[in-house]
Parts: sequence; structure tokens; C-alpha cells
Amino acid sequence: MKALVLDATFFPVQIIDWKKAMVLFFTQRAEVVDFHEDIEIRSTNDSFRLPKVLRLFEKVNNLGQVKFSRSNVFYRDKFLCQYCTKKFEASELTLDHVMPKSRGGKTSWENIVACCRKCNNSKADRTPREAGLKLLHRPRQPNWSPMLAFKLSKAERKIFASWFFK
Repeated sequence: MKALVLDATFFPVQIIDWKKAMVLFFTQRAEVVDFHEDIEIRSTNDSFRLPKVLRLFEKVNNLGQVKFSRSNVFYRDKFLCQYCTKKFEASELTLDHVMPKSRGGKTSWENIVACCRKCNNSKADRTPREAGLKLLHRPRQPNWSPMLAFKLSKAERKIFASWFFK
């Protein structure tokens, strides 16, 4: 089971497993806002309803930048190959250095794009211009809030439906 963690202002922070949720509650770092229906944790002496949503007693301030990761690049690029513009599943995409690493290109938001395997192989160790390819969008750091980009599984969407999906 999972629990949604909110900061003191009720801003979503992350989704954690039930064990971490219980630790936050018992160490008095968070209060329970909502419980899972009919799920209890039992010890030899006590039983507790399992937290579904917790609110931290402190505001979380590190909401400024989206973490650079493979999946966040795919979300930024909307799962489109930035050269052929076709949509792909994450498993069918690669990351491409627009300016090749061998030529000093950095691994950064501004130099990495989602790319299908065919286009990546075609581009190889060249710039898009040299390879005869055109970028759909110039890569840049996303401006969406990282805290609003939860990736929920089908099971988690079911659990948190009352909070996210009206």
C-alpha cells in the first residue's frame, strides 16, 4: 500500500510506501489526513488504520527544478522522437546528445532529446545538420513543477482517485 505525502501547505510532495508513512506518523513529523478503508496494521498490543494521505508539519522548499532523468526527458518531449516526430513507448526511445559527447556536448536538459533508435543510429556521432536531420524543438529545461508530475500506476490511480481524478 502507498501513501501520498503533502507538505504543510497541502502541496503534494511524493508517494511513499506504508512503512515510511507509519514512521512519519509515529515520529510526529506528519498528521494523517485520510486513511485507507478497512486496512489495519496490527501489533501484539495495538492496531492502527493505515494512512492514505499524510500532511507534513513543515513546508517543502525544494520545488524549483525538475530532476534530470531519462523518464523526465521523455515526458518533456511528449514521447516524440525529436527528429522524425513519431510517438513511441519509453522502451522504444533513446536519449540523444544534440551536440555529440565526443565533441564536448554535455549531458544536460539543453543538449539531450528523446530519439527513436532508427534516428539515433542514423545521426550517429554527428550534429543534426551534418546528419540531415531537423529538431522538432530546441531542448530546454522544463518549466513545469516537478511535484505535479507524479507518475501513478493503475493501482495507485485507483487508490488516490478521490484526490486526483474527479
